Amino acid sequence: MTKIEFLQSLAKGWFGNSQQHSIQAEILKQRGFGKLADKIASESDEEWDEAKKVNARLIELGETPKVELVEYPVFTDVKEMLEYDCKDAAQALPEMSKALALFEDDYISKNMIEEFIVDEQDHFNWVKQHLSLIEEIGMENYLIEQLSD
Repeated sequence: MTKIEFLQSLAKGWFGNSQQHSIQAEILKQRGFGKLADKIASESDEEWDEAKKVNARLIELGETPKVELVEYPVFTDVKEMLEYDCKDAAQALPEMSKALALFEDDYISKNMIEEFIVDEQDHFNWVKQHLSLIEEIGMENYLIEQLSD
């Protein structure tokens, strides 16, 4: 994979993931789980911003970004949603880390991807923490904790 192809795949993934999280945040909000909805909506906004940064970088590199997105599933079950996010982040982290080698001669893109890795690791840690919490206190108690104030 070339540098450009990797950047295009990042943008495509972030745009799709942003839409997935936006829809899931709305589902959670309408079900009354405001705390969790706010967190997922924030994640959606962050992913959208990351996709925009990648597209801006592609333009700086003389490329024309593509209008594409990866299709992601939408879940109504909270635990399934978190498990999917956990699996997705667990796959993305090593892929992004491995891709850093493509950018040894491009400090700007490399730095941007390193920032994405930190953000993805933070999200992964948050999801793992919440899955552990579900295991500890049970799904019903977890959902009570996520209700709007």
